[in-house]
Amino acid sequence: MMRLALVLLAVRVPTAAAQTTSAIVGSVVTPDGSPVEGARVRAERGDRRDSTTHEGLSDARGAFRIGGLAAGIYTVSARRIGYRAAEMPALRVAVGQTATLRVTLSEATRQLSAIVVVTSSLTIDATTTELPSRVERRDIAVLPTGHDASSLIALVPGARQSSLWGGAGAVANDYKLDGISVNHPGTGGDFLQMPIDWVDALEIRGLGAGAEYGNFQGGVVNAVTKTGTNAFRGAVRSNYESPRLKSTNLNLDEEGAEQAGRREVAGEVLGPLLRDRLFYFLAGQHVQRDVRAPNLATPALDYQPIQEGHRDDRTLGKLTWLPRSGDRVDVLAGLVSSDIGHAGLNGIDDPSAARHQSSSTTFYQAGWTAAGDARNIFELKVGGFSGRESQLGYAPSVPSVQLLRLGRQPSIQNSAFDERVAPSSIAGTAAWRLWRHAFDSDHHIVVGAEIERTAWRDDRTRNAGLTWRPYAVPGINLADASTWGRAGSDWGGDRHVHSDAENDAAFIQDDFAAGTNLTFSVGARYGRWNAGLTPPCDSVCRPRFHVVTAQAIEPRAGLVWDVTGRSDLTLKLHWGRYHQGMFPLFVDRAEGANAYANQRFYYWGPRLPHSRTAYSPTQRDALLTDTTGGNGFSPFFNELILNESGRVEGYRQPYVDQQMIAVEKALGSRWKGEVLYTHRSNGDVVGLVDRNMGINYFPLFNVRVTHRLGFGNILDANARPLVLPVVYVSNKDIAYVLSLGGRGNPRVGPFTLADIPNLRWQPDYVLTAIQDAERTYDQLTLTLRTAQPNWRADGSVTAARLRGNTAGVTGHGTVGTQFTAGPFVRPNEATNFDGDLPDASHFEGKVWMTARLPHAVQAGLIYTHVIGEAFTPTFQLDGRYQYAQGDTLLAGELFRQVIGQTIFVEPRGSRHYASRTIVDTHLDWRPWERGRANVVLTADVFNLTGSHAVTTVKTAIDDQAISDPTSYLGAPRLRVPSRTLRLGLRIE
Repeated sequence: MMRLALVLLAVRVPTAAAQTTSAIVGSVVTPDGSPVEGARVRAERGDRRDSTTHEGLSDARGAFRIGGLAAGIYTVSARRIGYRAAEMPALRVAVGQTATLRVTLSEATRQLSAIVVVTSSLTIDATTTELPSRVERRDIAVLPTGHDASSLIALVPGARQSSLWGGAGAVANDYKLDGISVNHPGTGGDFLQMPIDWVDALEIRGLGAGAEYGNFQGGVVNAVTKTGTNAFRGAVRSNYESPRLKSTNLNLDEEGAEQAGRREVAGEVLGPLLRDRLFYFLAGQHVQRDVRAPNLATPALDYQPIQEGHRDDRTLGKLTWLPRSGDRVDVLAGLVSSDIGHAGLNGIDDPSAARHQSSSTTFYQAGWTAAGDARNIFELKVGGFSGRESQLGYAPSVPSVQLLRLGRQPSIQNSAFDERVAPSSIAGTAAWRLWRHAFDSDHHIVVGAEIERTAWRDDRTRNAGLTWRPYAVPGINLADASTWGRAGSDWGGDRHVHSDAENDAAFIQDDFAAGTNLTFSVGARYGRWNAGLTPPCDSVCRPRFHVVTAQAIEPRAGLVWDVTGRSDLTLKLHWGRYHQGMFPLFVDRAEGANAYANQRFYYWGPRLPHSRTAYSPTQRDALLTDTTGGNGFSPFFNELILNESGRVEGYRQPYVDQQMIAVEKALGSRWKGEVLYTHRSNGDVVGLVDRNMGINYFPLFNVRVTHRLGFGNILDANARPLVLPVVYVSNKDIAYVLSLGGRGNPRVGPFTLADIPNLRWQPDYVLTAIQDAERTYDQLTLTLRTAQPNWRADGSVTAARLRGNTAGVTGHGTVGTQFTAGPFVRPNEATNFDGDLPDASHFEGKVWMTARLPHAVQAGLIYTHVIGEAFTPTFQLDGRYQYAQGDTLLAGELFRQVIGQTIFVEPRGSRHYASRTIVDTHLDWRPWERGRANVVLTADVFNLTGSHAVTTVKTAIDDQAISDPTSYLGAPRLRVPSRTLRLGLRIE
């Protein structure tokens, strides 16, 4: 269906000051820009106080004029026999103003009479506080973008693909497909990742958003899929990225992986099944790509002989039915499947330790829109998806083997864990939009409701129940167990999360005008969130239990001041509260869920006949031996505590409060400037809290760390022997160490044997809203846009600051690299945890441009410059280290309860990545056009300037080896993608 668009393209220009009446002028055209003669254009005051009919007729050029208007808000409509009517329900006209419109009429006679108002990027909309961003298909086609629709987020000022305006990564966003949520039900983020060619436009909202939008702390990302029309269209496209046509950003002795090649074949077809009534859109995509990793076992830069092979297949079908004027029904269905061979190659592990990953997901959607006229629109949508995914080792029921040594610790034989997940979701939304005049004001009201039901099953199990950890002794052959001697072993660490979640809401929003210069925005959203968990089966399968129900009111309020009354200078103010949608990560540490299992390390085990030998926990415990001479397992072990959980008390759904102030100024008819300040602060951050943490632990100061296994000193972030300013140890472990002193008078800090009865150990874990959790974001953005006859450009500079002690949307897993119970349960993880948070930069500049060049050539460019991304060195407590105060060696048993806790050894955000500049370019050329067929040749060059900037480094301080640069703090782990040439052919 050809889209209707009533587009306000030019800034309204005032006439002479003495003139008191106003006018509307413009043109009526078809979607391809051809003029429409004889179209009747009508302007009607919203309050109906002006009974005079104001009409104009378009001439041969499509031009029209309606004069003699009084100031007010008008409904403008355009009609012509053989074309679908177009209407704009709220156009403000000031005293003496001439408003300029461009009206686009589609050619069908019975297409939907709903309104689609597409404002130009240069238009200042003085009727709403919202500042949405919309990336259109015409820009998508010419810009050097990624492969998935969500990659277009990077074009938005102050935003990056995973983080919108200080949101905590992709989990903080609400991803939608044609208005229906398609969030990942387990970990958050964009679950379906629509191919960019299927998308007609990408809408990004969140700044100044009204009550219609919720379940996010970052933004709303809506991918609008293409729709069939009365005109048949088809396209076949192929892209190719060759390893011979790209450079590499991998260096000798550097971990990492990079794409080696990519091949894509895609096609689409759309058109009518019944002209003016029933339309279709069909699309398919097949992608194969390879990822290579360096072979760090060789002295020169070389690649592993096996590459990570990806295969992705996607299909989509969409029907659009127009049963009668004003009604539209859309039905959509699709399938996404992927297969990854040797997933997880990193240059260190043998390919036999990789995993085979496969997934399959079906998705569906149906929507109904009823619009009897431009002042009443009703929308009803429902959709969902269901999928399965597995990540399995290549040797079922065989233990992985990982060498225990300084620096690189390669794995062979099998992956340590297998994982199977099952996500599903179904959601629905209903909304009624109406424009009314009441109480001497014009109102745009939206009333509606949303429901969402999700399920997530995640089972991660250690292969064979254990992983062998042979020591690096002379003459060892990792594949030959007879050369190992007495190997250590890892046990446990499994994860079983079986959850269900509900996100329901009802909302009302009213944007109403007060006079001709002010618009007020008032709204409220009632949200209700539920979560349930099903404990994993052991000997007895226990039923699902309800975890939490939360509810809240989200108020929204704003003001738009049209300073001049001509919509060429506006001031927008907005405040709103936005609650995050429910995910398992909020509740999986509820008592009784048993989602996480502790992990143990046994220092030695029996001599093995071969590396595939496995033992059960019962067999292990039967073979415990007190001496290293026995052929059994060590009676002592380190236990990494991962299973902290607590009862639910005082749970409230997390939210972010947003304050926004924006000034928009039209600079002539083809330029627009914008200044935006945003402040966001998070509240009711959910996490696990130990209410007795202050009395359960005791601080030990100036703790020096060396390696217990005899590998030498641990070096700090400045290459000096590591001394931790403070380490918290549990009173339980202090009492245990004191009790080992026998008849002597042992001491731990100030404590002696006599203090044992007074050493309290009473953990009181609760899952609650954390009072001490903090997270704030401030952003100032300046934007300049232009739309010239042959080129368009959008440039912005953004200064931002993200600070606090909580990096994510929850208090869990926000310290170090492991998902943990968090700093409000683990006292060492609260050391230095206030400061600059990751996933935000202090400064970012962006420019994107598109241009039509001679000889049927189009070009696009994206320039990005980033400064000030923060990271912090950390140290993870491990029982294999040795700890001392001065010359006094501390008993290893003092650290049993805090093994695995991560410490920031410097103030958070103390270090920053180097600045980086990335330039991507696109060219397409149409060398052959015959009738309705076109051939398009495309070329994209990503990272044109060949930047080698590092985006991720090793932040953990551990057993660094002088001979292994990859083990040093700050060693690169990921760089920007290397310079890549992508060639394409499209036949339309």
